[in-house]
Amino acid sequence: MTKYFFAILFISLFGGSAIAQEILTMPAFNKAVAEHYLNRQAVKNSATAITLPFYDDFSVISVAPSPSRWADAFVFVNTDYAKYPPSIGVATLDALDDKGALYPGAGPNSFDADYLTSRPIRLDSIFSPLHKAITRSDSVYFSFYYQPQGRTISPPSKKASLLLEFHSPGDNDTLINGNDTTYEPRWNLQWSTDGGVQVDTFAKPDNQYFRRVLIPITRKADSALYYKNGFQFRFHNIAALMGNSQPDWRNNGSHWNLDVVYLATGRSSHDTVLKDMAFADLAPSMLRNYEAMPFRQYRKNFINEMKDTLSVSIANLDNQNRNVSYKYDVRKNSLAPFFTYNGGSFTITPFSIDGYSDYKPFAKPPVNFLFPISNEDKVVFHIIHTLTPDPNPLYRSNDTIHFIQEFSNYYAYDNGSSEAGIGINNATGSYAVQFKLNDADTLRGMQIYYNPVIGGSNLNPIDLNVWNDAFGKPGQVVKTLSGITPINSGNLNEFIRYWFETPQLINPVTFPGLIFYIGWTQSSLENLNVGFDRYKDSHSKRFYNVDGTWEMSSAINYGSVMMRPIVGPENPLVVQKPQEIQHLTIQPNPVTDGNLIIKIPESWKNTSESQLEINIISSSGSRVFSGSFSNPINVTAFSPGFYMVLLTDKESGKKANGKLIIR
Repeated sequence: MTKYFFAILFISLFGGSAIAQEILTMPAFNKAVAEHYLNRQAVKNSATAITLPFYDDFSVISVAPSPSRWADAFVFVNTDYAKYPPSIGVATLDALDDKGALYPGAGPNSFDADYLTSRPIRLDSIFSPLHKAITRSDSVYFSFYYQPQGRTISPPSKKASLLLEFHSPGDNDTLINGNDTTYEPRWNLQWSTDGGVQVDTFAKPDNQYFRRVLIPITRKADSALYYKNGFQFRFHNIAALMGNSQPDWRNNGSHWNLDVVYLATGRSSHDTVLKDMAFADLAPSMLRNYEAMPFRQYRKNFINEMKDTLSVSIANLDNQNRNVSYKYDVRKNSLAPFFTYNGGSFTITPFSIDGYSDYKPFAKPPVNFLFPISNEDKVVFHIIHTLTPDPNPLYRSNDTIHFIQEFSNYYAYDNGSSEAGIGINNATGSYAVQFKLNDADTLRGMQIYYNPVIGGSNLNPIDLNVWNDAFGKPGQVVKTLSGITPINSGNLNEFIRYWFETPQLINPVTFPGLIFYIGWTQSSLENLNVGFDRYKDSHSKRFYNVDGTWEMSSAINYGSVMMRPIVGPENPLVVQKPQEIQHLTIQPNPVTDGNLIIKIPESWKNTSESQLEINIISSSGSRVFSGSFSNPINVTAFSPGFYMVLLTDKESGKKANGKLIIR
């Protein structure tokens, strides 16, 4: 995403499996959705219904669906959860509500979860080119693409299902309760499918990871019931989480991805009116091994660090062959392009028949350029891919994709967006990620993103380690930062940075092949839940050790852990060097009378309270208080539970944190 992008709250896996192993979990909280809920402004419902055609391929990524088309905001609009979609961006229905939290009834039994409801639609009239009443001869059809599971860990439970329902204005159920009479809109089931099918199995019959559903609204009964001003449709996710032994137990599950929702006249069972040529996936990195790396390391081996070819997904969503042109250009910062690749024009067959285009100048465009070499330490390049703009404005938002190639002071396999969490389950042990330099350099620290966890079970102290290499696996521990307490800042995908007091030289003597590993060692049995990018895979570079032997991460757990080594110049390029995070003493703790005193760390004794900022973060990852610091702190309005208190010196960047329990 783009990445869309997002921070996620996880509950530690419990019950079921007692096997000590690497464990991947899915979210029990979506921070991006929660922040959107808090920050969005109420949309005034217009009395005027929207007109045909109705079209949305969710390629405008905005967390929630567009209020110009949709009446609610329960689904999550993203670019990361779908596997091989027809158009970039999907709407994901899951077990999280519009506040980003698990539905109250979430569990192994079926429960009502997400809805995706259209705004009222004028299904009574056509307004262009002439205004006329809609009749059966206008051939009204509704279509969409859907997929179970996608890139998430588990398929929807067998008890789960996805439904499509229609509503006619004025068609209501009468509910009588004592002396009160209310009217509830009646929704008529048009289509449904059950869960229990893994996404690769779903795709096997015709090698299509998304299936298109086409529903005619052409019967005499349809015209009488639905050809009205105010017609609506909605998708409904009846969710059910797996049993205790499954990865989504007490975490988010029942994922369904929707794409290319289209309602219009003049259609048929052999539809040829969706003249949409679409990019279906994110723009790729130009680098062979990493998403990002230091520019000085790129300069030392720039030929081998560049990919030979890219992988670009282009789909023809029509049922007829369509001609399209494709190119990409490369720009330094916001300057004019210094390189343009022109793939020319080609006629592409329909996605519904052949999937993505396999025409090599489009699908596998060559990388026959190099980023200009300079002595700069931080450089940003923009790679912009474009298709011939579609003639219909409805379809143009998926005609351009953009990748930002950043060269800074860190290495990254991940793309900066956490869709899951990774760690060691039910065991003490170590976890490590491999990196390789092109030239001897200085390792100055590392940055890690931790998912917030309900109850703070991942806040046990850990040791951060640096290992050298031993035949392709972590060898000796060369450097350690001891007693580090994981912390989530409360901000979306914000990494916490740790700096070595004495930087570590990565040279061929101590680090054969200039290969090194960064990671952690834990003495707790709890899953640390480090952020995990499900989109970019680097499982062959990840290792874990729970019994004295290092094991490579399983290919099943594809993705990239969000840990990055900071390498290079003394003055970091991303942020100023912060001080070590200090521990806060909070009294009383637990607090019951609504007031507490925070004792400032001894090393901060000369710090004025006026330059301190306090943030209090709930166990769900939500920031419940932010402001200037002063004692005492009144927490009367806070619900009972677990909280993290974060104190920041606004001038120096120093941080201190502590746990708080309110009863």
